[in-house]
Amino acid sequence: MNIKNDTLLQDFLIHLNLDGNNDIIFSAPFGTGKTYFLKEDFVPKTQEQYNVIHLYPVNYSVSSNEDIFELIKYDILFELVLKFKDSIENIDALELDKGLALQLYMQNKFKAMDFAQHVFKATTKLGKSISDILDLLKLEKEKFDEFYDDLQTNEFKTIKTYLESFENGRGLKEFDTISALISEILRRLKTETKQNVLIIDDLDRIDPEHIFRIFNVLSAHRDYHTSKNKFGFDKVILVCDIENIKRIYEHRYGKNVDFQGYINKFYSKSIYSFNNSRYIREALRDYLDELKYNDFSSDLKHYQLNSRNGDGFYKTFLYLLQIFVEHRKLSLRSLKNIKKIPLTQQNFFNKETQSNENIVTSYEFLVLIQYMSILFGSRQAFMKAVKELKEDYIFDISSLSVEPYYYNMFLKNFFSMVINVVQMNSMKEEREGLEFSIWGSDKKILYNVKRYRWDNYAVVSFTNNDDSFHEVDVIDFLDKSLTIVENRKLLS
Repeated sequence: MNIKNDTLLQDFLIHLNLDGNNDIIFSAPFGTGKTYFLKEDFVPKTQEQYNVIHLYPVNYSVSSNEDIFELIKYDILFELVLKFKDSIENIDALELDKGLALQLYMQNKFKAMDFAQHVFKATTKLGKSISDILDLLKLEKEKFDEFYDDLQTNEFKTIKTYLESFENGRGLKEFDTISALISEILRRLKTETKQNVLIIDDLDRIDPEHIFRIFNVLSAHRDYHTSKNKFGFDKVILVCDIENIKRIYEHRYGKNVDFQGYINKFYSKSIYSFNNSRYIREALRDYLDELKYNDFSSDLKHYQLNSRNGDGFYKTFLYLLQIFVEHRKLSLRSLKNIKKIPLTQQNFFNKETQSNENIVTSYEFLVLIQYMSILFGSRQAFMKAVKELKEDYIFDISSLSVEPYYYNMFLKNFFSMVINVVQMNSMKEEREGLEFSIWGSDKKILYNVKRYRWDNYAVVSFTNNDDSFHEVDVIDFLDKSLTIVENRKLLS
């Protein structure tokens, strides 16, 4: 079962290709498929447009803060060798820009104090100062030429030596020969139609010190005057949950520190908020459409989870299932193993009426519990997932990509299902103007009881037409409803 992210990919590419959009923060909560999207959609589907280096610095947590840039360089070079080894081996000797080489020489080889002392000595010798200084400059030029030639000799051997020496614990300066080598390789890989992209993933899953070190180092590697990345990456994408980064920042520096002022300098245009809820729902629709069932009587066709039915039971099940998948209580991968749902029409004992004539399939909520229990592996596993989700679930209607009108319909169907079970002993005859108080809320639902053939169910009407019921904690409501079902042993 694959998430169809084509539309989302196009949306991201529009953002990525905005003029001057060189630094991108790609944000979404943990577990919403950021890495999957980048690895399985963005990278393979844009190979003609981008050379992508995708790094995962989670393993950096064992290293000191000072080593982070070295680790990034190592990973970049390692990935370049891994992905573009043939190109590196087959190209001619390096032809480094001499200006860059001079910068490296001044940083690594030029001894300013020694040179100044020689000049001072030369100027004290009357009649010889000019020629002596020229000799000194000539000697320095010879040293630079030798340094430049060394840079251009056998680049693959240089890479191999670096990778081996790095593994042996060697430390290097932040912009050295290896940095120049990375820059040169990236320059050669770039074409008129193909750019170089660096992705640093899972930033908010590493040590806070390392997070801000990476932010600051990468920012420092953007040339102040030209806005070009000194390595040669056209785009740098930092992947995280920006809200989590904000919490980490405030915990470290205090809530009164201006986070927005800090984070603004790390992206060029705006933070890209990744939301694949709609696409998860499409994947779930496809999955439910393909499910098989045991033989249904005509009265039970209503319980086939098929998008063509589109009824209240189907939509309620779909939205609840989406919440569990998005919050990683159930994986799309695990659902692949469930290809058939057996629907049992067992009777259950009603303690209040001392009757055993009630049938599970007369109550949508009990069928929903049965279905969820199959997908989770057991009823106990389903209830455990509900309780876990209740602890960390902060509902935001926008996270489901559902318009308020449709979410209203979801709530109406969901409340109706639960009321029908919880109030089952009040459903034996048609009644109007009944009231149900939602647990943990001041909301009250007015509903009527209608009877169709042998089946009883509640037709719910809200007390008003606004969106105030959106404030109801649906997971808490589900948890309390399951507790009632368990206490009454309706599915035992």
